Amino acid sequence: MILRRWADGLMPDPDLTVWEWADLHRILSPRGANEAGPWRTIRTPYLREPMNALSPSSPYQRIVLMKGAQLGGTECGNNWIGYIIHHAPGPTMMVNPTVEMARRSSQQRIDPMIEECPVLRERVAPARSRDSGNTVLSKEFSGGILVMTGANSAIGLRSTFVRLMRPAPVWMMHAAIPRQARQVVILAAAILAEICI
Repeated sequence: MILRRWADGLMPDPDLTVWEWADLHRILSPRGANEAGPWRTIRTPYLREPMNALSPSSPYQRIVLMKGAQLGGTECGNNWIGYIIHHAPGPTMMVNPTVEMARRSSQQRIDPMIEECPVLRERVAPARSRDSGNTVLSKEFSGGILVMTGANSAIGLRSTFVRLMRPAPVWMMHAAIPRQARQVVILAAAILAEICI
């Protein structure tokens, strides 16, 4: 058993794109999806290219997705988060318009994704275990951490070094932040994205 695991550790990770990872491992929870069950990129073929661009083999450092509402953009980003936890661990930040929306996103999207996907459940300790590193706004995993915060939290935006960042849509941040602070926060998010992605 130990020898087999040691040999498995010597094997390189498969060269998967984010969409290939999602097709292999992602299970949509009935708590957060209209169609629960295995993720199938063929149901949303227009998300294949953005997920390719989010893959480590992609030459792009900044990806901008312009799309309509309710077309799968959030799930595309969640697939990227799952891929990071499983195949490309590192310090990652997910910025929502407000801290309250970050909590809701964690409880309604990220936690169910981790619970439903065995490869993620193996890497993120249950929140119930003592000293697990798994809280509502922070998920520790081997080689990395996912920090979720709000664009309205200056402390949340500046308190953590991140390599990868998934910012909230600018129009959502614009509505959530007091008028006098909007440009500063949007600029800070842009600078963080420039440095961290």
